[in-house]
Amino acid sequence: MNNIQKSIGLAAAKIAEDIDADCIVSVERVISEKYNIDDPEIEVKVSFFRKFKKAVFRKTEYTKKLRDLDQETVALLKEFLMEGVNKDYIKKGDRVVCVLDEAIGSILNGLLIIDVDKLFFDMSTHKITQNVTPGVIESVLSISKELCQEGREGKKIGTTFIIGRRDDVVKHTRQLIINPFTGYADDERSIMDPGLRETIKEFSQLDGAFVIDNDGTIITAGAYITANTDNIEIPNGFGTRHRSAAAITKETDAIAVVISESNSIRVLKDGKIIMRI
Repeated sequence: MNNIQKSIGLAAAKIAEDIDADCIVSVERVISEKYNIDDPEIEVKVSFFRKFKKAVFRKTEYTKKLRDLDQETVALLKEFLMEGVNKDYIKKGDRVVCVLDEAIGSILNGLLIIDVDKLFFDMSTHKITQNVTPGVIESVLSISKELCQEGREGKKIGTTFIIGRRDDVVKHTRQLIINPFTGYADDERSIMDPGLRETIKEFSQLDGAFVIDNDGTIITAGAYITANTDNIEIPNGFGTRHRSAAAITKETDAIAVVISESNSIRVLKDGKIIMRI
């Protein structure tokens, strides 16, 4: 460990004590003898220091491979924290001090303090990001919140985002209109691209759903969901949009985010509503 990292580690411990943090998370790059500068993946060590009693922390760590180094700092960090929740290293309501290594893609060397809120905890415990890049879910939820707040052309908007494996999901949809994303390369139609945000909001006025691959590539807009809704059990008061979204998540491993015209957002998985935002 170099002097900078040592100083940051000591600072993290002091801050954790001062703010009564429950956990310290450290993420650092691992440079092994087999390191190859041209390797598209890098290995990182993620360490969790869980507070046991005052000024005493228990350490748990693991290593993993990272490939998508172009994610924003917060998206990468949340991916590590979600894993921590899934492994029960982090608990609901925790305050976490994060120590970040500058050598990990775009992550900046330094400290962050994060409170594990209900939304973040629910996303983890329901394993919403189990098959989907966390940045994809966050982008869809962010766009959904903006649509609820702003509407479009003075009108309230209702729409659906289906996120799942391309080949599985398209079997249960058909186009209501000509696909407006046809002819564009995958890297030009990522849900995480800020430059597409307004375009997506415009297309939200179309009948039908957005279909998005697990990696965030927008496959289509204006899709009609054909999955069988006969055995779907959701509470009374929900219409066709929620039932069809529930049906496709039951037939596939997809996640659905449904915006209703009453300005509420619901996340569906395994044929059920699992979150309301």
